[in-house]
Amino acid sequence: MNRSRIRSIVAASAVVILAAGLVWGAAPLLSSPDTATAPPTANAQTTATAVGISDNGALLWASDADLNTTLSMLSAAGIKSFRLSIPWSNVEYAQNQLDWSAVDRVVNAVSARGISILGIIAYTPSWATSPVGQPINTRPASPALFGQFAGKAAARYAGKVSAFEIWNEPNGAKFYGPAPDAAGYTQLLKAAYPAIKAANSSAIVVGGVLGAVEDAAGMQNPVTFANQMYAAGAAGYFDALSYHPYQYSLKFAEGVYVDHSPARQMMDLHAAMAANGDGAKKIWATEYGVPTAYVSEDVQSDMITHLITKWQELPYAGPIYLYQLRDQQTGSSDPEMTFGLLRTDWSGKPALWGVMSLLSNNIPKSPEYNRFQAVPSSLGAALSPVFPIRNTWAQIRDYAVVYEMPAGFIAAPRAVAEAVRFTNFLPTTGFDGTWQDFDSPYGLRVFSTSIGGTRLIGGGIVAAWDPTLGPATSDETPIAGGGVRVTFQYGSITWTPGVGAAVTR
Repeated sequence: MNRSRIRSIVAASAVVILAAGLVWGAAPLLSSPDTATAPPTANAQTTATAVGISDNGALLWASDADLNTTLSMLSAAGIKSFRLSIPWSNVEYAQNQLDWSAVDRVVNAVSARGISILGIIAYTPSWATSPVGQPINTRPASPALFGQFAGKAAARYAGKVSAFEIWNEPNGAKFYGPAPDAAGYTQLLKAAYPAIKAANSSAIVVGGVLGAVEDAAGMQNPVTFANQMYAAGAAGYFDALSYHPYQYSLKFAEGVYVDHSPARQMMDLHAAMAANGDGAKKIWATEYGVPTAYVSEDVQSDMITHLITKWQELPYAGPIYLYQLRDQQTGSSDPEMTFGLLRTDWSGKPALWGVMSLLSNNIPKSPEYNRFQAVPSSLGAALSPVFPIRNTWAQIRDYAVVYEMPAGFIAAPRAVAEAVRFTNFLPTTGFDGTWQDFDSPYGLRVFSTSIGGTRLIGGGIVAAWDPTLGPATSDETPIAGGGVRVTFQYGSITWTPGVGAAVTR
């Protein structure tokens, strides 16, 4: 269901390297323009209403004209942050010989416009892999050397780059070879974090940088990966976690009740962070996009504006970076070529105008979100956006799932709502401390107590139940003759075809 986008990475040298099935094409280094005065400091955009653009590294090799046009487009659109690759593989192509010129040129140009920069520190020079000569997606042989480079980058760009991501999608072998390794990635965090802070104490260090994938060959579910990061000691070595909620066939909020969807993974990531004392830290969406080789331009716009609107409904959500500003090749059948808000000829797709409209209006809240502000605070903080279910809306809170019903809001305990989430049934009563009814055409009562757990019981047995039996302590268990039996605290009820319900006390 989830799809992980495969991106090109900045080349490492003036040759083409073929290894492990990956092709890295090179581009010439470009010298930095003279800067007579220091550019203005652009502070990191850290709120859920901040929308930036993520680059695939191509801007480092763009012409001056394309670089200036890109920045003019960003400014005109009201986009105030840019995610830029700072590739170790390029800057230190030969050990101890650092050439920052390509990165300098873009950093200076972007910061001169007052646009904040999120720098991605990643990709290993061939001399720093083990064995040497491996592709740039290979994990560094020495976390200490990687950390030293991160510190140098933070020192060089203090006042210009306000936040740094450590690597890119390490839960996939495509970007962290030869295979995902949360403990190994945590060593990179442990090396980079103190080095960056020593160079620039105000810099934000963003960890995780996790892709929205499921467990498969060369890929690890981001929630599993994050939990393994914590087990390896990652707590205290990042200021925010980042996640890439790509999915091309389902809008973000529509996935709240869908296993392994980005919305579900997002909530599970937050739960993992909270369990490890990091519940107050934000999750940044440092890449999200929808390719127009896969969907129409109108659908792309709808999905992107939906994510921007719904993302801000999460109190633990940080900024969004859209991938990417401009198509690499409009009209291509390759999705990778068509993520842009702009076509290759610089004309705007509907998504550009949709994003600009949201930004010009300070990203207005959705009507359903505004209505849900009337939900009592005693039910806790929001864990999900307000999401559609059948013909109404719901939201997961700390202590309950809240449904918007014609007569008003109805809350169901989390355990009750989780038990019925795959049915799409809606509550018809509140929870009375023992049970709650839902609108199954056959009748459905969900008992949930510390005595019997959470049990779904059908209408025939519910009709024969009375409170003197106490709560259900079993699910419906099949019996001979095609019937079912449910045990309760003080008895049981058996239902058989043609006979109906029989109560035993």
